[in-house]
Amino acid sequence: MKKIIGALLVALSVFAAPYKIGQSVMPLDLKDQFDKHIVLKSMPKTLVMAFEKGTSATVNDCLGKQNGTYLTEHKAAYIADISPMPSFIAEAFALPKMRKYPYTVLLIRDEEIGLKFPAQEGKITILRMEGNMIKSIEYVATADELKTAIEK
Repeated sequence: MKKIIGALLVALSVFAAPYKIGQSVMPLDLKDQFDKHIVLKSMPKTLVMAFEKGTSATVNDCLGKQNGTYLTEHKAAYIADISPMPSFIAEAFALPKMRKYPYTVLLIRDEEIGLKFPAQEGKITILRMEGNMIKSIEYVATADELKTAIEK
């Protein structure tokens, strides 16, 4: 019995580990800030990911200065993990603010999905993709660093 429990714990810890370079990212089935269902079957070249309010503000500082097609032109997508946010706060404050953005924000609302992606406190995660495989992982902290990373 102990061996079975131990094997299950190891399997669960591996399952919960964040994606690493060389791993394939499963198609993402998310909604945007307008509640529009979007499925990323094939990943864009660059995934920009924010996991905290401060990093989301930095992303907006960068993307808010660009035109509405900036992410598409650079084969990028922006994903914000709002799963830790209480749904009342998301619905009453965060989403109405996001609906004013000139770009699409894909939203992670399920904590289990958010935990699959690598993150560093106070940093924006940049995943470079080749097909659905992670080619590299970078972390940036400023709007200028983010712009440079998107335009690589």
